[in-house]
Amino acid sequence: MKRLFSLLIAMLMVIGLLAGCGQAGSSSPSSGGDAAPDEGPILIGCATALTGERALTGEYTKNAVDMAVKEINDAGGLLGREVKVIYEDDLGTDAGAVNAFNKLADQGVVAVIGSLFSTLDVAISGEVLKSEIPTVVTGSSISIGELGNPWMFQARSSDAVSATAIAKYAVDNLGLTKIAIIHDSDAFGQGASQAAIAELKNMGIEPVSVTTYNGGDKDYTPQILNIQQSGADVILAFSLQTEAGLIMKQLNDMGVDQPLIGSASFASMISIDLAKEAAEGVYSVADYVHTTPLEKGQEFAQKYLEAYGIESDWSSASKYDSFSLITEAIRIAGSTDNTAIRDAMKGIKGFACASNTFTFNEKNVGGTSVLIVQIVNGVPEVLESVTAV
Repeated sequence: MKRLFSLLIAMLMVIGLLAGCGQAGSSSPSSGGDAAPDEGPILIGCATALTGERALTGEYTKNAVDMAVKEINDAGGLLGREVKVIYEDDLGTDAGAVNAFNKLADQGVVAVIGSLFSTLDVAISGEVLKSEIPTVVTGSSISIGELGNPWMFQARSSDAVSATAIAKYAVDNLGLTKIAIIHDSDAFGQGASQAAIAELKNMGIEPVSVTTYNGGDKDYTPQILNIQQSGADVILAFSLQTEAGLIMKQLNDMGVDQPLIGSASFASMISIDLAKEAAEGVYSVADYVHTTPLEKGQEFAQKYLEAYGIESDWSSASKYDSFSLITEAIRIAGSTDNTAIRDAMKGIKGFACASNTFTFNEKNVGGTSVLIVQIVNGVPEVLESVTAV
């Protein structure tokens, strides 16, 4: 009897061990375990302004990324898997961008398409570094490249290129030397204006007026009066889209007829639609316009117009390209491992996209050129292309 009891105990112990092994780590459908990492859709995050004052830029962004996702999935996906983009609203603010990035990081994305604007990109840098998620941003501020963040990639030509081009065009092409500068007080505006002032100094020229405003301002009367009183014969302006539209309109309303050469936002369809006839004749140094001479850009512009019935904008082209860069890095890596994607992104050279041809340098800045354009009959016409050196 004692021997039978011992045998019974031993059998119960074996059954218990078998039951425990069947539950721990099982991925069978009946056990409810998680799918393997290389199964299911590849998740890419996108932070953009879906609400708030900059929601129109988010609409352009989402249109373009949705189009890119459909194209890649219709062609068979990526690494044999479907690609899915998760959107989070950055509200067009620094705090909103940080919150949006952290929400995306918590949802298992393998890479992130970051916010449109430089201050938002700088704001998320610490979170990007902490999460070690490859993130492609499209702010143009010089400060983004100076962050030294190995996980953040700037899919844009920096203001070191565009602001220098603006200053040179005023002096060398238009022959104007009494220069007034108006700029946003944020990281983008400060960095761009400083780059322009440095280039002017190299040419032996001091601006006759430098005036700032805060992002979100609606009335630029004090700044415009300062420009009028300075005797300037040309205005260099560094602004985001809504502010660019309002500045063009108010310069026109106050009778200012000096040539204006603006940053990329002055060639944006958002700012042109806001300024209307006041945009006529304005120059801009832009990363993308729908009249771009780039082959990939022309293809994108046509597809966007056919899909949505409106002309594309740099907000759309830059995020379409961000998605393309991420998926190209995943293809090169042959993996969704974060380090593999990062290393593949660093190695991208001469990759032709809609807004630019990208080659990432040691600071992870990828843009290699800018376009000089002028608004003619409400359309940004390309005058020339300037290559970064």
